[in-house]
Amino acid sequence: MKIDGTRADLLGGALDRVGGATPPAGTRSTPSSAPVGADRVDLSSEAQLLQVALRAAEQAPDIRPDVVERMRAALDRGEIGNDPDRMADALLDHWTTTKPPQR
Repeated sequence: MKIDGTRADLLGGALDRVGGATPPAGTRSTPSSAPVGADRVDLSSEAQLLQVALRAAEQAPDIRPDVVERMRAALDRGEIGNDPDRMADALLDHWTTTKPPQR
C-alpha cells in the first residue's frame, strides 16, 4: 500500500464538499465567520462573567488605603483587637454566615 503524502488533508476536503462538520448531538450550532474545519470555542455566559471578574480583580490595587485607614481607626478606638486568632475567627464567621448577593 502506498501512502500519498501530498493528500494530507483528505478529511478537510471531504468536509468542504459536504458542507462542514456536524456538531455533536445536544450542542448548539451557530453560524460563524470561522472557516470550515477551524477550531472554535464558545464560552457560557457564566464563563464570560468570570473572565470579566478576573480582569477586574487583576486591575484592583493589592492594598486599599481606605480600608487600611478604616481598620487603623477601628484599632485605635478599641473596636478590634490585635489578637490574630480572634480576628481570623471573626473573619471566618463573617464570611460563612453572610449570604452572597442574589442575582
